[in-house]
Amino acid sequence: MAVISRTLFLTLLLALVAFLSASSSSTSSLFAHAQPQNDNEALLQKKVARLEAKAVKNKGVIQLDSLAFEDVMAKPRNYSMVVLFTAISPEFNCVPCLNFDPEYKMVAAGWSKLANKSQLFFSILDFKAGQAIFQKFGMNSAPSVLYFPASSSISGDPSQDRYDFGKSGFQAEPFAAWLQARSGVRVPVQRPFDFMGLAVKVLGTFTAVFSVILFVRKGRKIFGSKYFWSTISMIIIFVMISGHMWNQIRNPPYSMPSQQGRSGFIASGFQNQFGLETQIIAVLYSLLTGAAIGLIAVVPRIENPVGQRATVWVCMGMFTLVFSILIQVFKLKNPGYPFTLMFR
Repeated sequence: MAVISRTLFLTLLLALVAFLSASSSSTSSLFAHAQPQNDNEALLQKKVARLEAKAVKNKGVIQLDSLAFEDVMAKPRNYSMVVLFTAISPEFNCVPCLNFDPEYKMVAAGWSKLANKSQLFFSILDFKAGQAIFQKFGMNSAPSVLYFPASSSISGDPSQDRYDFGKSGFQAEPFAAWLQARSGVRVPVQRPFDFMGLAVKVLGTFTAVFSVILFVRKGRKIFGSKYFWSTISMIIIFVMISGHMWNQIRNPPYSMPSQQGRSGFIASGFQNQFGLETQIIAVLYSLLTGAAIGLIAVVPRIENPVGQRATVWVCMGMFTLVFSILIQVFKLKNPGYPFTLMFR
């Protein structure tokens, strides 16, 4: 009987030891699974905090190179990334890149003002700093914008998330609408106040009111005057030859900061131009035409020989000066243009 009791006691003791060992092993296993998950969450929080700090420092835009690109795109990643592949270094002379750069930064600045901005980050990868990434994605032109959703693989084909410049243009508003369709969040775009546009509207309104008043008072004389139709014809000609219709079709930026930080008025190349450039060309052509009209129509009517001679010198001087400026504009558009007049 005593032997049976001792055997039963030893059996129960062994069972208790086995149960405690299994419980300890199960607890250790659960802790081992929970520990990496907690580590990943902590790493992800640090990663997001680091990206937020970089974005705040640079008005919503994160500058990348090849290594930084691989880091921000690596998993775990609970945020989306917009990457602008560009080439704004002076040696590449990428005018479209310079055109889109301020528009892209405008959208990024608008996003940075939202309350929950950690779900999407804006970044720029210049060709000079990320040639390996350009080759990885087969980028043979710039600018190009890719949208990477949260936790997506970067090894797949990103064509479905590529912004189409040919269809949507280089303005911030259609680009913001494209992002809204993918992120589900409205991106505010706030442009600086256009004082020049306001001045043009005020001047246009004043001209329209003045024209209506003149028409009411002297409608028949105005429409029967050759000077009126000559003026209308000249305005239409100036608008057409200065590139206004090209601006209406392509909608280029009004001006563009140069590499030295100054405002750029003339776009390089004959396939690009700014809105301000069109106005400058129209004014130059108008001054040339005015000088020619002065020599043809005004000088012969002056009876005083001294006044007539002075008017000839003024008109010829204006014509020569303005034509010299126009030639310099051609040289800015095409540095290989060989001719000059007053300026070199």
